[in-house]
Amino acid sequence: MKVVIIAVLIILVLASVFSAIGCKAIPSNFGEPITETQAVSIRDILAQPNNFISKVVRIEGRVMEECPAGGWFMLKDNTGVIFVNLHPSSFSIPQVSGRQVIAEGIVSKEGTQISVVGKGVQLK
Repeated sequence: MKVVIIAVLIILVLASVFSAIGCKAIPSNFGEPITETQAVSIRDILAQPNNFISKVVRIEGRVMEECPAGGWFMLKDNTGVIFVNLHPSSFSIPQVSGRQVIAEGIVSKEGTQISVVGKGVQLK
């Protein structure tokens, strides 16, 4: 009887340990901390990019498409969609397609393409 009780206790302890190891929560902050308090609409950035080029902006929305390695994503708010590039900042995010995020970065323009070089991303 004692052997059975000890065996059950060992199994319960091991199950708890493996459960804790296997169920790590995804961190919610990546890159630098978000410092901007006011979000800018994607429509405003795309409509008047010269007002935002080289400036730090906070944008919020849903990840629509993302790099398999987490180095870029397309962010959609209720006004538009913009490309957020994390590669220049040397960090990535996990696969979070469909999730709401806050992204902060510098607006850039390459040719006619307007994008945000992400400095920090926070999962909501």
